[in-house]
Amino acid sequence: MLDAVLFDLDGTLADTIPLIVASWNAAVGPITGLTYSLEDVISRFGPSDSGMIRRELPEEAVWRDADEMYHAYYRKHHGKVVVFDGVPEMLAAVRATGLPVGLMTGKGRRSADITLAHLGWAGTFDAIVTGDEAEKPKPNPEPLIQVARMLGVDPRKCAYVGDSPADVKAGRAAGMKTIAAGWHAVYAEKVRALRPEHWAEHPSEVVRIVQE
Repeated sequence: MLDAVLFDLDGTLADTIPLIVASWNAAVGPITGLTYSLEDVISRFGPSDSGMIRRELPEEAVWRDADEMYHAYYRKHHGKVVVFDGVPEMLAAVRATGLPVGLMTGKGRRSADITLAHLGWAGTFDAIVTGDEAEKPKPNPEPLIQVARMLGVDPRKCAYVGDSPADVKAGRAAGMKTIAAGWHAVYAEKVRALRPEHWAEHPSEVVRIVQE
């Protein structure tokens, strides 16, 4: 039996990736003179969004200005973000089980708060750890263990739902029941190659797996 269910955010609950790429290009592109593809941006994932910008633009005054531009663009254009079909129902059904629900996202606290507020999820999760609070990014399991500790549960009695190879690896390393969010195609091939414990083609399947 599970004691809690944890979720990733970007690419798992909402299709924020196109906005992340656009925000990166709006903030970093004018400085470097480059246009970044989807693959270019996701290859830089690991640190939070601010951490990614700082790594790309080490000079403090430059990266701070770019960071402000990134978040201003992210906030202004957030209306374009789409919640994946079935996700609201999935979250409601999991919460209806009485299990605590956590969120572990690699994005920074600032952009995470923008997304959660815009999508009406500010009070949905009982514990949240973002890339700003995690000492080590996924696929290190520590951020997931951190969420479990905040919820007061054994990590080995948690499920973690995520769409990326880093999610699968982190969940597995934390000893959690790991569920691949197969409804997001960006990482699908790489995630399948990892042979995750569970594969959910639709959010409704997560509910079934959690209740097994």
